Amino acid sequence: MRLQFKNVSLLLVAQLVSYLIPILEIPILAKALGVDQYGQVLIIQTTALLCSLIVEYGFSLSGARQVAVCGPENKSLLSAIYNGVNSAKLLLSSGMIVVSMGVLSILDFDLDLQLILWGYLYFLAFSFSNIWLFQGLEKLTFVVIFELVLRFAGLLVLYLLLNVSANASFALMIMSSFSLFNTLVGLYLAYKIVGGFNIDFKSGVEQIKSGFHGFIYKSSNNIMLSAGPALVGVMCGQASVAKFVPAEKIIKASVGLVGPVLIGLYPYLSRRLLKTTSINLKLSSLIVAFLFAAGVAGATIIYALGDFLINLMLGPGFDEAKSILQVFVMIIPFRMMNQAIGLTIFMPLEKDKILSMCLMFFSLLSLCLAALFSLWYDLAGIVYGLVLAEVLFSISLILLAYKIK
Repeated sequence: MRLQFKNVSLLLVAQLVSYLIPILEIPILAKALGVDQYGQVLIIQTTALLCSLIVEYGFSLSGARQVAVCGPENKSLLSAIYNGVNSAKLLLSSGMIVVSMGVLSILDFDLDLQLILWGYLYFLAFSFSNIWLFQGLEKLTFVVIFELVLRFAGLLVLYLLLNVSANASFALMIMSSFSLFNTLVGLYLAYKIVGGFNIDFKSGVEQIKSGFHGFIYKSSNNIMLSAGPALVGVMCGQASVAKFVPAEKIIKASVGLVGPVLIGLYPYLSRRLLKTTSINLKLSSLIVAFLFAAGVAGATIIYALGDFLINLMLGPGFDEAKSILQVFVMIIPFRMMNQAIGLTIFMPLEKDKILSMCLMFFSLLSLCLAALFSLWYDLAGIVYGLVLAEVLFSISLILLAYKIK
């Protein structure tokens, strides 16, 4: 398990850096570019990242699982998997480019052509990242460290050069160039492993079909994590959003730390579970129990520090935000457990369809319960509904996992 521990540690560091870099970019870009140009960069950047998530399509789960089961020894199968996934990404990215060009032609964003072109390169760099391949092979050390070094180098270059030429296109050129260089190095490393590239659209379509439920799982998970503020704004008004979002960010940051642990263990469990299910389900159960206990401990700490955290983020005068956080923390152990059950039992055993349908149902249920409870309890009702849906989701996954076992 030493290799798995190293991979978990690397992914945890990468996750923390992914939180840190965007925060550090804000003052650099905002001060150098001003409101209008900074807004242009944000439009391009967020749109490119959103489109790249669609192109990624859950291959970090379905593709990595195939690679983990295949192993590095079977070169022909590994090459077929890799080329199939990249062919699928080529199809999806082509579709996103066509759609985005149509949207740009209809809506007037007042963006110059150079800025748009750099935005497309930024999109392609993230879309064709090969991290899923190295994740499946459990060879993450170089690619993760190299990416971290590049991200900090890009931030430094951004800081130094924007003082010389404060221009939105120039800023996006720097950001996309470093991302593109990272992807090109990943492609070179992949070439050394798989031995050659080719486009196979038939295989790409098959990968899209087989990865559909993994995509639905990730998409529904994002809805479950991100729909809260919009619902609060609709049901309780804009003032309530300011009280809800700080608590939500604390919860998301806490739960987000479990992701690298599960992703680091995922290839190992995928390989082992499909071979000796009964033995390794005991390991999965231990991981689920441990993460639930860790969630309880984390929720207790955040509950105790609630006043301090809200005062630190918002200052005095936000007493309702403190009470919201103290209720919201109850969701932490259940959400961590749900993610653990999904990524240590259902996904490794190729029960993607069951998991994705279940998550989609409870994502919608959480929104319905939150909206319903808000009619009686206002902002607190939103939180009650979200927590209750998460608990019901936990119960359902445990019962389904027991049947699998």
